[in-house]
Amino acid sequence: MKRREFLSTTMAIAGVGVATRSMHASTGTLEVLLDEPIGTIAPELHGHFTEHIGEVVYNGIWVGEDSSIPNVGGIRKALVDRMRQLRAPVIRWPGGCFADSYNWRDGVGPRAQRPVRTNFWNNTPQLASAPAGPQKYDPNAFGTPEFLRFCRLCGSQPYLAANVRSLAPLDFDAWVEYCNSPAGSTTLAQMRTGDGSRDPYNVIYWGIGNESWGCGGNFRPEEYAVEFRRFTAWVPDYGQKLRLIASGPGADENDPQVSWTRGFLENLVGKSTHLFDRVFGFSLHYYCGGGGANDSVKYTTNEWYQLLWRADLMDSLLSQHWTAMGDYDKQRKIKLVVDEWGAWHQSPILGPAYVLSYVPSLRDALVTALTLDIFNRHAEKLAMCNVAQLINNLNALFLSMEDRFVTTPVFHVFEMYKAHQGGTSLRMNCHAPGISYGEGKRLWGLAGSASLHGKHLVVTVVNSHVTEVNEAEVSLRGAMATSAQVTVLSDADIHAHNDFDNPIAVAPRAEPAAISGTRFSWSFQPASVTKLEIELV
Repeated sequence: MKRREFLSTTMAIAGVGVATRSMHASTGTLEVLLDEPIGTIAPELHGHFTEHIGEVVYNGIWVGEDSSIPNVGGIRKALVDRMRQLRAPVIRWPGGCFADSYNWRDGVGPRAQRPVRTNFWNNTPQLASAPAGPQKYDPNAFGTPEFLRFCRLCGSQPYLAANVRSLAPLDFDAWVEYCNSPAGSTTLAQMRTGDGSRDPYNVIYWGIGNESWGCGGNFRPEEYAVEFRRFTAWVPDYGQKLRLIASGPGADENDPQVSWTRGFLENLVGKSTHLFDRVFGFSLHYYCGGGGANDSVKYTTNEWYQLLWRADLMDSLLSQHWTAMGDYDKQRKIKLVVDEWGAWHQSPILGPAYVLSYVPSLRDALVTALTLDIFNRHAEKLAMCNVAQLINNLNALFLSMEDRFVTTPVFHVFEMYKAHQGGTSLRMNCHAPGISYGEGKRLWGLAGSASLHGKHLVVTVVNSHVTEVNEAEVSLRGAMATSAQVTVLSDADIHAHNDFDNPIAVAPRAEPAAISGTRFSWSFQPASVTKLEIELV
């Protein structure tokens, strides 16, 4: 079967249990408290993540300079164009678990002379039927200079993950030297010039390991604290204030793993409280699975609600870990970094060379929106967040196959939410009838976030109910609306998704809005993400 035929067969999914829209509406209230600021929504909270897994890098980002696919120096042009449209703030690379086996020196120097290495993910059962291509044996054609050029093309900051499991602190120091040392100053600076950049890249975000509790070394927290101290003891900074990010826990719905947070910080502060000055961020990973058949486009109404419930756990996870951090970091020098998050389903697989790939649906769009709203509401606690992953893997914004390229509903949520970036997060109270589902389970009806940009107010709201409109009264405390623009992402079919044959099946639409005063009503459509951009006096 040809790859395109495989994709068409895989993605031709009929609607399963399509919810019928109800004619009646529930009633809710939204109160935006303009006199209760939370903190600045750093653009980095809307960041991204890429890894050498499946077809994220090869075929996704990198197509090669000789490809017939439109590219900019080997990088897929359609992807660059969309990333600039998003104002994508930061991109994490090279992993993920791939980073724990990666030697950065393999990906520098003349491309034709770079070694071919076995990819970390080669043993993945999904690759058993794949050809012996770059997904199994990485040619290192896409290395540090290519990734940093990709970031520059996108207008994004790079965030590099150092290998703590299998390399030494000196290797990390050398990577910083390659990226940041002054032009012509060292042998590695001269190598960087040969790779296309005489001037330093001035990379400031550095992860000290990845998932050090698992694939990153199977450390105990007290052991990782020792490694963190070793790797950060005397890193050359070349005039840059490096922002070093410690590897935190991987939480799940049954265990928030606060013990890792406490164990690491206790052993860090046990040496010296001054070591808090080295930790810019403390990472947290959390994925929500679909449950049931764990399929991205086939699910029941109960499975719709259950995934949103699992995604909503992010709210309590942030609060729990922030509280634990405060028991040690009294001055709040360290911020949380959620550098892997998103939905995680098992199927459908796009093709034999893809790993952990599926077609994100409207349900995944709502997962994305409610998570970004949570980040906005916790803006004072967070320094960066990175959705997993950018393209062809997990909660992807983009899908590609050969010359075909499509944006997913997740992309549209990020495009809607970019309006929050740089604003002041405001307290917002949401009250709406809860939703009962399954056996005694409940989920909220409305949730969202608000940000202020001078006299411009941005409000985003998720209505999780699959059938009911929510007629909500919106109250602005401390300001008056004069006009508004409204954008809605929804569909009559809760399983709706974009694919290569129907690339715009799910897309946001503008809604007419006659909004003024301190109070107004708005009908939030079923299974929807809504953005209200309100001008104030």
